[in-house]
Amino acid sequence: MIVTFTANPCIEHTLVVSQFEPNEVNRAVSHHRDPAGKGINVSRALAQNNVETVAIFPSDAVNGPWIVRSLAVEHVETMTISIRDDVRTNVTIVDQSGHTTKVNEAGPTISASDQDVFASTLESALALRPDWLVLAGSLPPGIDVDFYAHVGRMARDHGVRVALDSSGAGFAAAAHAGIADFMKPNLDELEELSSRLLPTIGDVVAFSRSLLRDEECSIVVSLGSQGALAVTTETHLWAVHEPVSVKSTVGAGDCTVAGYLSADIDCRRQEIGGEEGLTVRLTTAVAWGSAAVQLPLATLPGPEDVTMHRVHVHARPDEATHIKDL
Repeated sequence: MIVTFTANPCIEHTLVVSQFEPNEVNRAVSHHRDPAGKGINVSRALAQNNVETVAIFPSDAVNGPWIVRSLAVEHVETMTISIRDDVRTNVTIVDQSGHTTKVNEAGPTISASDQDVFASTLESALALRPDWLVLAGSLPPGIDVDFYAHVGRMARDHGVRVALDSSGAGFAAAAHAGIADFMKPNLDELEELSSRLLPTIGDVVAFSRSLLRDEECSIVVSLGSQGALAVTTETHLWAVHEPVSVKSTVGAGDCTVAGYLSADIDCRRQEIGGEEGLTVRLTTAVAWGSAAVQLPLATLPGPEDVTMHRVHVHARPDEATHIKDL
């Protein structure tokens, strides 16, 4: 089972326009609302692929019940934490050429008492001994910057592996605290964390390894259409999907996380380790993420959408190669 925690969930309101024009009146040709936030999206993708999951998130009295009902339709089990302020609504504008523009609200302000309830709820979930706890997305206003690091230490005390997919100060605190068994930044987020550019494969590998606690940990750096780099203390792999027609990038990174963790559970059950296991996990991650971008709006892929055979994995690519040349 995989438990996800979304500290700052939202309703994703997606508007589709023919061609988005700034400073002009743009008319939507269609629209859609989905429960969202990075952890929620990870759970939705897992459920689509028949992986047991529980999504934990704060819920208000207005938007929260709608999110719970929508997730129930997708067979996602939920645990909610009541808060007073409204859960945010994010707007995504997708034009029919595949370009995406996002406008994200900051989210509700979280009180100290709210934060205590967050921690106690997560500790209750950890007592169920899930395979993974996923800490995903931004931290809302008011919450301590080291909250993910604190929860990650709780998870380690319970013997639960931690996946981290976030950004900003909360991500930095958790990444440097060494609580994560798996992280999935994109290249921009990794460069922000390192406070410098990482132009080559070697730069990405070296900095990623500085964040790995031990040989069991891994980082996947997503590179958009150029695939992803997986890094462990022992090796690094690059995987790329054959070219696809992009309809929407919404949720693609979350599907990458879901694919990796789903494959990790399978690999552990089958005792597939080392570089072979990393290859399986990375292939699945890239296949799920690539499947997501080929689907409209915020649709998440199921088994029929995933094309593992179109992912090509390269072991230990030359570290002198520039990322832009992949």
